[in-house]
Amino acid sequence: MAVASNPARPRRAFTLVELLVTIAIIGGLVGLLLPAVQSSREAARQSQCGSNLRQLGLALHAFHAAKGEFPLARQATRRSLGPSSFAALPAHLVGVADSPISYPLKPEQVGSWLLRTQPYMEASEIVSLWSTPGTLEEVYALFWKVSGIRVPAYLCPSDAVAAQGTNPWGYAMTSYLGVSGNDEHVDDEGHASNARNGIFATQDWSWSRRPKITMAKVTAGLGKVVMVGERPPSSTRYYGRWNMTDFDTVMGNPNLEFSVIPTDRSGQPCPAPGYFGPDAPGNPCAATHFWSFHPGGGTWLLADGAVTFMTYSAGPTVLPGMSSIDGSNGDGDLVTQP
Repeated sequence: MAVASNPARPRRAFTLVELLVTIAIIGGLVGLLLPAVQSSREAARQSQCGSNLRQLGLALHAFHAAKGEFPLARQATRRSLGPSSFAALPAHLVGVADSPISYPLKPEQVGSWLLRTQPYMEASEIVSLWSTPGTLEEVYALFWKVSGIRVPAYLCPSDAVAAQGTNPWGYAMTSYLGVSGNDEHVDDEGHASNARNGIFATQDWSWSRRPKITMAKVTAGLGKVVMVGERPPSSTRYYGRWNMTDFDTVMGNPNLEFSVIPTDRSGQPCPAPGYFGPDAPGNPCAATHFWSFHPGGGTWLLADGAVTFMTYSAGPTVLPGMSSIDGSNGDGDLVTQP
């Protein structure tokens, strides 16, 4: 005897209330998941940022092994060190030590310390270009060309300002600045960028005796001195050009150079001195001190090549003492190192 099959039960459609509840649950789960995803992505960016600094550390140590000193912060002649700008030249022609000059150029005659580390990094082909110019006009043309080359190892992935690419004037940017020391002072003309007791000593604003910073002079201990830290480019992306010197690629810690960016958007003076601390990319004063896009602090390269993360609480306390090669606090007094 055939058995009649039961007809399939009709599927009940979702009511509007049930649909809204489901959407709310999914939205809540996404809301819970998103911060975790963002945190994971930032952790990866921070790790890559540290890897970039380690690569810089290896290059700086290789430079020291080859030359017997760390690279100069500014371009130089055989005996003298100079600032990054020459008032008589257009903006795109600055950055070359033009007295005396001979061909082919020596690496110390051109641009920033970041350019001088290039032979010891994967992108060494940039430096090899300097053997080609035979006239000052060709030097400036090549300097302008090189200044527009984007070097990924000089960019922290978390740096939203540098990530925008070349600035409106065609310069490629950097997220990393060398530490010139903690004895920053303002000269009679109102300029700073004069710190002289760090790895990337600048001496003074005018042409001065060329410094020679060696590992042997780091008497505070290589593992207790910072030589490179993070600072995103300025809000206009004018400062932070990797091939330029002074305010672009070196800074005192604390910083007293406020002649180039004296005030915020409302005309209020930038906090002085400028200590490592949190800031925002839209604030012009953000360019006057070390800071980063990482939550709570930034990544630093030590003189021994190690990389460490410093919280902002170290800005006015520990880091100034770690910015001098001899452990002094900028007034000639020794400070207790951590």
